[in-house]
Amino acid sequence: MTEATRNGHLDIVKWLHENTSEGSTYAMDEAAENNHLDIVKWLHHNRSEGCSTFAIDTAAENGYLDIVKWLSINRNEGCTARAMDMAASGGRLEIVKWLHFNWNEGCTTDAMDFAARNGKLEVVKWLSANRSEGCTVAAMDGAAEYGQLDVVKWFHTNRSEGCTVTAMNDAA
Repeated sequence: MTEATRNGHLDIVKWLHENTSEGSTYAMDEAAENNHLDIVKWLHHNRSEGCSTFAIDTAAENGYLDIVKWLSINRNEGCTARAMDMAASGGRLEIVKWLHFNWNEGCTTDAMDFAARNGKLEVVKWLSANRSEGCTVAAMDGAAEYGQLDVVKWFHTNRSEGCTVTAMNDAA
């Protein structure tokens, strides 16, 4: 069933439901991770296994705000700080903001570190202004390594964490 949900085959999920006893939380997790809201809803209404925090975490990471919202309203499993960390990493500012205002799990320094490395300057700025976790020297080091000059400049001007010699070596 998990493979069918991962690949969006609702007809097969329904058949397996009627003809086997197989099932686990992985089914809804995989449907959420792969943007199959129709399957998430069907599983919610027809199966008892539910999902895990992985469902919202990966939906947030992959940019599926509609699934994040639906699971938040209709399920109780919640999410972890990984949801905001990975949404930030991918530059998914709308999801970062939604999680900030609707969940208490927050994020870790990975959120800003990863966003910086990936050149997501608007996310970096928003996290800096609205969250207290901050970042580590890995933020500027990663931005330098991946050629994110605007991010490096912004960190130099606006943050105090600095960087290591790794930033200079990797930028070269």
